[in-house]
Amino acid sequence: MRADRLVSLVLLLQARGRLPARALAAELEVSVRTVYRDIAALNTAGVPVVTEPGPNGGCWLLDGYRFPLRGLSADEASALLVLGVPAAVAELGLADALAAAQRKISVTSGDGSGSPGPALVHLDMPRWFHGAEHVPHLPALASAVRERRQLRLGYRRGDDGPETTRVVRPLGLVNKAGVWYLVAVAAGRTEPTVFRAGRITSARALADSFVRPAGFDLAAFWAGWSASFQASRPTTEVRLRASPAALAAFPEVFGDVGRQAVGAAGPADAAGFCTVTLTFEHEIAAASRLAGFGGQVEVLSPAAVRTRLIATARELLDRYPAGDG
Repeated sequence: MRADRLVSLVLLLQARGRLPARALAAELEVSVRTVYRDIAALNTAGVPVVTEPGPNGGCWLLDGYRFPLRGLSADEASALLVLGVPAAVAELGLADALAAAQRKISVTSGDGSGSPGPALVHLDMPRWFHGAEHVPHLPALASAVRERRQLRLGYRRGDDGPETTRVVRPLGLVNKAGVWYLVAVAAGRTEPTVFRAGRITSARALADSFVRPAGFDLAAFWAGWSASFQASRPTTEVRLRASPAALAAFPEVFGDVGRQAVGAAGPADAAGFCTVTLTFEHEIAAASRLAGFGGQVEVLSPAAVRTRLIATARELLDRYPAGDG
């Protein structure tokens, strides 16, 4: 237990730089006295942890020191080897670096081969039937995030929108279903903004560095931003009756929305149909996507969607008159 704690202490200092002893104690769930005892043990073992008392003091690693890989347990080494080199890492321009790191980890894990072996888990993140988005500036974005360098971005909000230029402080990258996004703070602002990486037309790293906001958590920010984004999108609720065949297809056709609708469906009526509610971006999208179910669904409301479905049915009959072919 203590060995794991010592490794965690060094890695915390390596990742975050100077930290007060109280912050280390809180992170490791031990007393401040235990932190100082652990630091003394690390110094004895040759790990150069520097301490400075006082309100402006703290604990930090001597400049240039990097903790050796022998601190990894067998399970930790296995966890880093199981994925091989995911495509997302290759897109960031880190494939060679990760492969080299995995070779070193393989040596320290005990087999001595120097080869990480075949990947045991493969991450195929993009959704079905969606092509990969071209992101030529992704390696530059990743480098700026790692080095905490400001970026001058060229950005286009839509496919045909005007291109704008702005300076940002990049905080992190997110891959959502195969699409990359940059989380950054634009010059003159304090709150992070989300940029779709595929719409970045240029990315030039500036000489100016920056300090990441204290306590910023990329995953927590993304969860909050995603929830706000989904809530802000215009929606149209469609109440309908659906046959068992339609209900079975809803999860595949509509994804999570379809699964949630089926889970909340009312009891079947005499004809075997259940009443469900689906959410669409707008009435046109609702009519277009429901038309393919034919008589397996009956829209109850809103009336505008029923009207559009009737018009679609009449257009189809006009296009394919009875007896044709």
